[in-house]
Amino acid sequence: MPCKNAAATIASAIASVQAQTLHNWELVVADDGSADGSQEIVAQLAKGDPRIKLLDHTGGPSGASAARNRALDQATGRYIAFLDADDLWLPEKLETQIGEMQARSSAFSCSAYRVRRDGKADIVRRPPAEITRQALLNGNRIGCLTAVYDSALLGKQLMPDIPLRHDYALWLHLLTLTEAALGLQQVLAIHHRHTGSLSSNVGRASLATWNMLRTEAGLNPLQASNTLVRHLLGRLFRG
Repeated sequence: MPCKNAAATIASAIASVQAQTLHNWELVVADDGSADGSQEIVAQLAKGDPRIKLLDHTGGPSGASAARNRALDQATGRYIAFLDADDLWLPEKLETQIGEMQARSSAFSCSAYRVRRDGKADIVRRPPAEITRQALLNGNRIGCLTAVYDSALLGKQLMPDIPLRHDYALWLHLLTLTEAALGLQQVLAIHHRHTGSLSSNVGRASLATWNMLRTEAGLNPLQASNTLVRHLLGRLFRG
């Protein structure tokens, strides 16, 4: 879990992990130069729960991908899952998802999730039941807070150090290591989308997607442009 100035939300995010019906988990929180007391909140929670680990960062902010990777470096579990400091998991998330992965011999999975938007009604995002790399190139249908991969089968894979779309780049990479991702239709997480966030800025996000498709996915300029058009059309129709 990357954390940067998340004092208002991080206790709730951590509580959603502590509420999991699967109890054998570890949570690695990588602080990214918070100045609002976030570190102190996590440190206090960690005192009461040894499954929580806090990684301090004394320098300036390093970015979300670098913070995630510091946490990934310290993770010791077989199954790697992701959660931001302002999002939530539903209590059955880990037990349900890992159980389905084991039952279906899947190395990579995601699930449906609820999106809460400032001043708007909730919407539900559901992935396809199976997601191949080619399908994912047509649009990222994997919510970061729902992704789980099996490091025993795929190895411990890190995110590229880019400002945006580092999660999407990792999913594309994982799908070079396994045939498809399992898409569960059950809502297992809640994502809070804030107006003005980097990912909600369509122009900036589109440029970041195009650059990622070129540098990380290996597409040529025309392929990246055509793929981006499909992304934007898909976003328009999904709302």
